[in-house]
Amino acid sequence: MSRLKLEERYGYYRRCQRFRKNGEQCKAPAMKGEPLCHQHAQEAEMELRRQTMRQSFVLPPLRDMKTIQSQLGEVTKAIIEDRIDEDYAVELLARLERASAVLRGVGR
Repeated sequence: MSRLKLEERYGYYRRCQRFRKNGEQCKAPAMKGEPLCHQHAQEAEMELRRQTMRQSFVLPPLRDMKTIQSQLGEVTKAIIEDRIDEDYAVELLARLERASAVLRGVGR
């Protein structure tokens, strides 16, 4: 089958509307009634979940060790309850660690 006939045969498929980093359009067919292919729809859903998670779980001002300790417990609880993912948990725990180090330095 020639290339032209092959392109005509699949020409009725709507393509995914995402563009790759190199500027090429994704070649996968879009899902029925959607502008994206299955893979890109999953990625968009995951990104939306991450944004929602980051907006719903925010650390308060870390002014004293008591606040840091309580937030450490809250982060741990959020991990267990699957309210935050591992990447965000690592970021939050790093902030808590830095704040703790700063406050210990202030007390000396």
